[in-house]
Amino acid sequence: MNLNNNVPSQENIFDIFLSHSHHDADVVEALAQKLEDDAGFRVWLDKWVLIPGGHWQQEMAKGLNEARTCGVCIGENTPRGWFQEEIERALNRQTRDNSFRVIPVILPTGDAAIIDNFLELRTWVDLRNGINDPISFNYLVSGIMGIPPGRGQINQRGQDEIIGEDYLLEIRQHLSRIRILRREGLIDSQITLEYQRKILDKMING
Repeated sequence: MNLNNNVPSQENIFDIFLSHSHHDADVVEALAQKLEDDAGFRVWLDKWVLIPGGHWQQEMAKGLNEARTCGVCIGENTPRGWFQEEIERALNRQTRDNSFRVIPVILPTGDAAIIDNFLELRTWVDLRNGINDPISFNYLVSGIMGIPPGRGQINQRGQDEIIGEDYLLEIRQHLSRIRILRREGLIDSQITLEYQRKILDKMING
């Protein structure tokens, strides 16, 4: 029996909690799918986790406590209501836990002017070019993993090199296998994180 409810269980830790307004639910769900399918992360998304008829506020607070990072997704609307409370909870947790990161994520329809005085002090991820933009997505993956994004691959023309589809397919297959092993409880979160670090390092440095 765990007597300390403030310490998340290693088996239940999520890589990222996605906080968002219900107005942006569709694009945030697409981003969550990409984070799981392409990067092998375990994502806390209300639509996927909350049980109908349950105490959703308690479950959301619990999910935020069990996540390693929080992505604050900024769309067209100013954060209000429970979304604003989620942000405040995340910032309060960060004051107690330096390893916990709060990452502002500007969605494709987002407005950077919405970011308030607290969030603007943090390096944000700009997805206004789309969630499939490889450079911006790499920044988000790096933020979740807590490592520098690096300068990326540069080709002879001095432009960012786009990763080939065959290579992306190979990476997805590797990450899918490691995600299945984690869900089955055959490996722990630390091994998963180390594997993801190696994959990202290979993508950046070749």
